Amino acid sequence: LEIKKGVSSSLNFAETSGKYRYGFGADLVTKNYDNNDLGINFETNYYDFYGNTNYRILNPTEHFNSFTVNLNAYSQFQKNSEKIQGNDINMNVNLTNKKNHFFGFWIDSNPLESYNFYEPRTANRYVIAPAKIGGKFYFSSNYNYKFALYINPFYAVLSEPGRNSYGFSVGPRYRFNDKFSLIYNFSFSRQNNNKGFVDSIDEDVNPAKPNAIIFANRNGITYSKTITGKYSLNSRMNFNLSVRHYWSYAENKNFLSLEQNGRLTDYSAYNTNKNSSFNSWNFDLSYSWWCAPGSQVSVLYRNNATNFERDINKEFDKNITHLLTNDELSHVFSVSVKYFIDY
Repeated sequence: LEIKKGVSSSLNFAETSGKYRYGFGADLVTKNYDNNDLGINFETNYYDFYGNTNYRILNPTEHFNSFTVNLNAYSQFQKNSEKIQGNDINMNVNLTNKKNHFFGFWIDSNPLESYNFYEPRTANRYVIAPAKIGGKFYFSSNYNYKFALYINPFYAVLSEPGRNSYGFSVGPRYRFNDKFSLIYNFSFSRQNNNKGFVDSIDEDVNPAKPNAIIFANRNGITYSKTITGKYSLNSRMNFNLSVRHYWSYAENKNFLSLEQNGRLTDYSAYNTNKNSSFNSWNFDLSYSWWCAPGSQVSVLYRNNATNFERDINKEFDKNITHLLTNDELSHVFSVSVKYFIDY
């Protein structure tokens, strides 16, 4: 077990009451600080500064039940080189009208180029990330109605020719009666001319010369579909359904070499197939019975599968069929009984 000794420190000040609120602060994390107590996190060796201000109504008005405007700014620097790793300025408006419909608007900007020390997967190397500006809108109708709808379109453009991203989420839901409800959610996102790491290769036999770091210029597309449902037999018995299909693929257009200055240049000598297509499927159907105070009987049927391929098949139905018929599909049936004994 490797023992690391590092430092993580934070200092912030904030006004947390009233209509007008604000806050500002800074963080410092040294290279050897172990921040992996709750997972894998490689982001250390940085310091940052941040600030925010907002306005909100404290009581409903003639037109709004709630209204908030937020302005946030953030910058992060690599501790050794003092190069800027992240920068962000965003403003968002969130409101609920008198019918309890929710609306939100978001404008987000990374106004400066930044130095990404993580994507090259090599110590002391970085790739320069372009500036970006984008926005999104979100709407959610009142969930007290039988039919409700959630939508969230977004768009962002980066300071490189042809590089942008866009997508949307839509989630209709319907409550048939007090016992039965269904929710469907579909999301789509596309990244055009995204740049990302694909390989590190030794171009010669000279150990003193570093490996060539290869990036791909690619289009990435992601789909996600979920269905959730609930049927209550009574106040103590219910069925729950959860179905999810996720598909994400990246199609490489050409390859690039990472230079020492962080810029990317064309690299035509590399022709390995590094396309990627990842599918996952999850299906859960469960029954729960609260048979006594603090006691529960649960019955669960679950199947799930994942599939990763270098060859991309863009036909939606064939992807799902292949996913559900391959050897990775697993089935689980379980029964759980928990009984609370009070003595």
